[in-house]
Amino acid sequence: MFCLLCDSEEKLYDGLCKKCFLREYKPVEVPEFATFKVCSHCGATQKHDKWVQTGYYDDEIINDAIQKDIKIDPKLEDVEITTEIINNRGTVYECMLHIYGKVIDEYIEKDYPIEVKVEKSVCPDCSKFYSGYYEAVIQLRADERKLTDEEIQKADEFISNEIQRLCKTNKLAYVVERIVLKEGVDYQIGSYNSAHKIAVNLQKQFGGTVKESRKIVGHDKSRSRDLYRTWLSVRIPSFNRGDFIEYEDTPYEVEKIGSHKITVKNLKKGEEEHITWKQADDIRKVKTGDDIQETTITNITPNEIQILDPDNYMTVDLKLNDNTRKLNIGEQIKVIKIKDRIYIL
Repeated sequence: MFCLLCDSEEKLYDGLCKKCFLREYKPVEVPEFATFKVCSHCGATQKHDKWVQTGYYDDEIINDAIQKDIKIDPKLEDVEITTEIINNRGTVYECMLHIYGKVIDEYIEKDYPIEVKVEKSVCPDCSKFYSGYYEAVIQLRADERKLTDEEIQKADEFISNEIQRLCKTNKLAYVVERIVLKEGVDYQIGSYNSAHKIAVNLQKQFGGTVKESRKIVGHDKSRSRDLYRTWLSVRIPSFNRGDFIEYEDTPYEVEKIGSHKITVKNLKKGEEEHITWKQADDIRKVKTGDDIQETTITNITPNEIQILDPDNYMTVDLKLNDNTRKLNIGEQIKVIKIKDRIYIL
């Protein structure tokens, strides 16, 4: 048998001697041009089937665009492919593809020119944003009352700052729509993860509770899964610092509203206690700071203190405790009247 090109009687490979085979061998099939996608809105590029915010078109993106469209000959072993950008003309990159590998126990190196073109597209995140897509709704409410204008303003500013912080790492961290209702304000948020973080931080700022519910709103046929939307209800308490509440038939003065608990003063004992937000459903607001009155101490005995009822000026006897033992006859004091019972503050 002879080589089809040079008539050599050496060992043949596909009808050619080794020298001719290596000269004619094509390790890869290279298309006329390759493409990669760039989002026309945010500039993200599609890299390894994922959209990434690179800010520039690096060698890896160009190389990935080329390699997804070339076919490597199965005979080639120890393959290494690199791309060199030779020139850039607007949305076209003139490149040189360098192929390294081994075939019939010989290492070869071949170069192929190829153009890579930029295709304008829209990334999934921008597509969701411009279509008004949202995964969650934050429902800001006040318990047993309307939200104040000050509370709404503070919430708007807080959510705006949170969105600016979260959008640096999550492109779905945006507000689709802010809806003012008579019962409160709804914020439609693109990302559930962002909405959940905002709701938790809102509760830390205002106190209250966060409750979550979700509903099926569609079906993703491509992934064969249901699509859900989540409602995060942030309920600000009906009371504020300085108000008076009742819990388990005991009256308290609210001293501090925290993210995990409410610091209160037990009006019967005059001692500081704590109530967790898990117990908030059993709390009832009974008085505000505007209901505080002033009266006079008329007498003190070893066990009792006598004061005047600020409404009818009748004398009232109250038991002494550690806080009231320091008071003096004739002193003006502040009191609160709850269920016809007077408590010294």
